[in-house]
Amino acid sequence: MPLGYSLFAPFYDLSLERIYHAYRQPIADAARLGSSDEVLELACGTGQGLEALAAAVPTGRVVGIDLSAPMLARAQARVDRLGLTHVELREQDALTLDEPFDAVVVALGMSVIEPWREVFAHTFSLLKPGGRYVIFDVHARSWVLQSYAVTFMSGADLKREVWVPLLESCPDGTLTWLEGSPHIHGGTPLLAAGTKPA
Repeated sequence: MPLGYSLFAPFYDLSLERIYHAYRQPIADAARLGSSDEVLELACGTGQGLEALAAAVPTGRVVGIDLSAPMLARAQARVDRLGLTHVELREQDALTLDEPFDAVVVALGMSVIEPWREVFAHTFSLLKPGGRYVIFDVHARSWVLQSYAVTFMSGADLKREVWVPLLESCPDGTLTWLEGSPHIHGGTPLLAAGTKPA
């Protein structure tokens, strides 16, 4: 976990929530959650995506994990403020997870997680057959000034084709390029989703 996330935690929401807020509901929708599903959010950060996920599983459970304690502290404050009693937050490495989930969601994480292919493979193995895996991220198909800023601040590798393992694993996998200026995001926002074969 880049040190920048711990240092940036107090300012993360103020600087980024307005940029990514509009994507949170489509991300949750792509998971096609049932009301009692158990969903894992990888690299949950300050919890910007937790409200939409929690609303989709009112009798289920959301587990959010991250490696930055300061980011998780802000996520916990958000959970407490919103009364999301069925959301559990953990400071945990994804490779140590050993429980099954109905869905896995990772937003703006696969471009940052260093062993991202291993993390995808491991968490995909925990996904129940018929479960959904959703990746939201940014990919720099061409490099702009903001790409350098994002790389410097977050340690993200915006050249990673993070959707490829998902599409290779899910026969129904889809990749959608979303609206959003590279001059704001550093690249083009994308949403990849697929269902684990039964």
